[in-house]
Amino acid sequence: MFPQIFNTLQQSGWKLVPLEGNWVSATHESLNRGLIFGNLSELPQDFKPILQSSDLSQWDVIVFCPKGIDSSDLKNHHFAGLQLWYWDTQTGNLFPFPPTNDTLIPNWLRQVASGKDALSGFAKPDVEDFKPLLTYVLFGINIVVFILMTLAGGSENQSVLIAYGAKVNPLIQAGELWRFLTSVFIHIGFLHLLFNLYALWSLGPISERNFGHWRFLVIYIMSGLGGSIASYFFSTALSAGASGAIFGLLGALLYYSLKRPSLWKSGLGMNLVIVIIINFGFGLTQPGIDNYAHLGGLIIGFLTTMLLSKLSVN
Repeated sequence: MFPQIFNTLQQSGWKLVPLEGNWVSATHESLNRGLIFGNLSELPQDFKPILQSSDLSQWDVIVFCPKGIDSSDLKNHHFAGLQLWYWDTQTGNLFPFPPTNDTLIPNWLRQVASGKDALSGFAKPDVEDFKPLLTYVLFGINIVVFILMTLAGGSENQSVLIAYGAKVNPLIQAGELWRFLTSVFIHIGFLHLLFNLYALWSLGPISERNFGHWRFLVIYIMSGLGGSIASYFFSTALSAGASGAIFGLLGALLYYSLKRPSLWKSGLGMNLVIVIIINFGFGLTQPGIDNYAHLGGLIIGFLTTMLLSKLSVN
């Protein structure tokens, strides 16, 4: 059971850190609450080093008790700032100390022990407090750049697009590699901007919450670069826009649902597949849409998320 719990945590983006006496701490970048796991027989004398090195608001200690629980166990161990949960693995009962009416940990542990997603249930109480700050920042950058381009002569003006960093193959070949990145933040016309901002507003918060702020940013930037590079190799047309990065978020969420059977069965994974197919189909039937950028972003978003997942496990 314990290996299954740790494996589920790792697959859900939790960072596991070995502690003294075979204990393990688990944190997730999008949450303000940490977990500590270990056996009763190896309970440390002090958890202060963990608390002092962390800015999390709450820590819960899950104490595995494979030989059952004696009432003296509950009284003999008290750590300021920590909520302990003694888990009698023989009966499945969970005893909190100090006493608390908090039902989050008991319900969450039952979910994780059954192999369900190790983030969704835990995050629910804090979901209203979570702020997708980097989504807001990216949203703002796109708007500011569009306004500047409009004031400079219009976002559909070719000279303005080139000046602000659109993907132009001959200029990239001449050494202006920075265009792979700058082209991700400029848009050709108001409808182009509106569509991508709507997509970012729809996908950004859920992605940032599930992957954490900085993983989300890495996925977004790498997907944008992947889309620009794919467009460079397979299309000679001038291009720009956040579409590659947006499709990267779709690829990231697709990987996320594939690794969590409960989410796939809930319909999230299939909905993502349908959205991807519809968007690719729309791109094939409408002129001026760079499907190479979409495909490049999708693939890189999927692969980047897979790599970040492997790194968090190691």
